[in-house]
Amino acid sequence: MINGQMKKLQSAFLIMFVGFTFAISGCYYDNKTEMYGNTVCDTANPTYTATIQPMINQNCIGCHGSSSPSGGVALTSYDQVKAVATKGSLEGTMNQSGGYAVMPPGGKLATCKLNQVAKWIRNGAPQ
Repeated sequence: MINGQMKKLQSAFLIMFVGFTFAISGCYYDNKTEMYGNTVCDTANPTYTATIQPMINQNCIGCHGSSSPSGGVALTSYDQVKAVATKGSLEGTMNQSGGYAVMPPGGKLATCKLNQVAKWIRNGAPQ
């Protein structure tokens, strides 16, 4: 009699455990966009205002935005960034190419960002 009750109790516990596991796992889902943001790299028509300026503000302005910018390179305005871009320095430093200072010093930018800069320059650096 005790064995029969024990088996029923074990079976009930097992059913509850499996049901609980399914209930919890059913509430979990991965939504790549919600977890990581938009992972598509838009290089179609980058502009200074929409693409380059936010990148500069996030990665460069801390050193190149004061009244005495690092290396004498100011990047606070469209004209300043365009001037550095058209002479090749912006892309060279961001790609960490030989002969250029390594920028940003915290590590190389994501390939998407580098592609956006390159496309922006090839498109004539539109504002």
